[in-house]
Amino acid sequence: MSRPPRYTYAHAVHHVTMRCNNREFLFAAPWFQLFLGVLREARAKFPLDLYNYCLMTNHVHLLFEVGHGDTLSKAMRWLSTEFARRFNKRAGRKGHLWEGRFRSTIVEENSYFFRCMAYVDLNPVRAGIALVPMEYPWGGHRALRDEDSELLHFHPLYTELGTDPSARFAAYERILAEEAARPAISLANEYFVGTRSFVRRMERRFGLNRQGAFVRHVDLGSGVLCSGPRLGRSGRSK
Repeated sequence: MSRPPRYTYAHAVHHVTMRCNNREFLFAAPWFQLFLGVLREARAKFPLDLYNYCLMTNHVHLLFEVGHGDTLSKAMRWLSTEFARRFNKRAGRKGHLWEGRFRSTIVEENSYFFRCMAYVDLNPVRAGIALVPMEYPWGGHRALRDEDSELLHFHPLYTELGTDPSARFAAYERILAEEAARPAISLANEYFVGTRSFVRRMERRFGLNRQGAFVRHVDLGSGVLCSGPRLGRSGRSK
């Protein structure tokens, strides 16, 4: 199977996932702390604004905006390689840590930013390891509530939700509850997510309108759809 294409541009907002090799459950508290440390270094080293994250026992979710057209690949290559190097050294482990390359989806901010932020927050709830996102210590939900700038950046759309941190977080909690009532739909294999006009614009920008037979659309409700590769029966890209 060919490597999936990497679509990005300056100031694109990405939902990124990385999964452990063979879907092994490798991570626990010490490794979450290690990952957060490396993630802080990546924020200082590369022009990216981190809006949310969730660290699970065999995969991670990141929601961030890139500063330049080459930021995504450079930052994620450094982050994944540096964490794997430190993890393997401390754990006395050898071999690949990650299952292939990271996967990324470009998110249209005006139509899907908050839903994507909520999707990240809801991972431990939907996995059955927390009743609500606030119970889970390895996600960005608490940092969002506290507006902890050492862990997160805050998108203008978020700061416009209210006049103070309490009002903003209360407004976001209402959005979160709405998303929790929807079926969970993974973005791992998707190229773009947003309004139909945004998706079509992205497909034209990256030449996918010339490959229409190989692209599928999935309706996510509320006027939003995602665009991704047509999948085989195994769930892998054709």
